[in-house]
Amino acid sequence: MKRAPGGTGVYRSGITGITLRMADRAHPIGRRGVAMRMNLLPGRAHWLLALSLTAACGTAPGAESPAREDIFRAAGPNEFILLTARGELVSADFEPGRVVGPDVNLGVYAADRGRDGQTVRGVAFNRTVNVTATGQRAAGIVGAMPLELSVTRAEAGLRAQGLLAGALSDYRLDERQLTGTIGRCSYKLTRTGRTYEGSRRCEGQPHHATVLLPRGLSSWSDAALAAALGLLLGA
Repeated sequence: MKRAPGGTGVYRSGITGITLRMADRAHPIGRRGVAMRMNLLPGRAHWLLALSLTAACGTAPGAESPAREDIFRAAGPNEFILLTARGELVSADFEPGRVVGPDVNLGVYAADRGRDGQTVRGVAFNRTVNVTATGQRAAGIVGAMPLELSVTRAEAGLRAQGLLAGALSDYRLDERQLTGTIGRCSYKLTRTGRTYEGSRRCEGQPHHATVLLPRGLSSWSDAALAAALGLLLGA
């Protein structure tokens, strides 16, 4: 087992493309001291096993694989999932006022005294996050890199432009598609039922990806939502 910064154990299963991360100690966050935790719900362990077994047989969890179907069938209404054909899996629950998962623990707070908007603080992929969303703009720090996003409404959806953890970003999200550059990755996904399906590329060859977005996002401002989803999709 290799240990990543911040006390997070990185467990490699021995299967190409499969890496599981879990926190082994508390990470104080902001004023509340919320601790990062492994966020495996009771029904989730079986599809992680199915994913590993599928990869062990030499096949990635593509659009028709049983492992993929198990993953999305088990997903709750507030769950975010990113699953790729390379065996990468990112999951998080969007709970009231926070986002919690094996790699992410973000809290949403009222902005500092005298300012409107929301502040997103916590840890995402071993990087400290402190971002303030005011109006249609999100600004702050991710690790040691800047986040500066301008968010607009376009064709009944969102468009975010600027810097995400120091990387130029320009992406759109609406009821039909999720497209554009998000951090170090680019997406060209089309909505199919509950999920967005299509191509993803992150500093390598394009590969198939599936994204499930949570349903309960009405409490998030446009700018805070763009920043949180950007962190999950662009890591």
